[in-house]
Amino acid sequence: MDNEEILNNNNHFKHVLELYAQAKGYQLTPFADKIINRCLNACEGRCPCDVSRGYCPCGEHEKEIEEMGHCHCNLFKK
Repeated sequence: MDNEEILNNNNHFKHVLELYAQAKGYQLTPFADKIINRCLNACEGRCPCDVSRGYCPCGEHEKEIEEMGHCHCNLFKK
């Protein structure tokens, strides 16, 4: 995959996550671009803080946002 394809994938995934966050009443953090890049390119779409959690957004993110105001990997915040 060349750099343009990587950038297009990252932008598409970020847009999907923005729509998801908006629907849930969340926001993406200022770290979102870095986290999305790691998620897609180093973790193959899995949770960037713990790949055993499954695909991003992981199943634990809602509880973490409720408890801490943001998810563990700091992608989403209230």
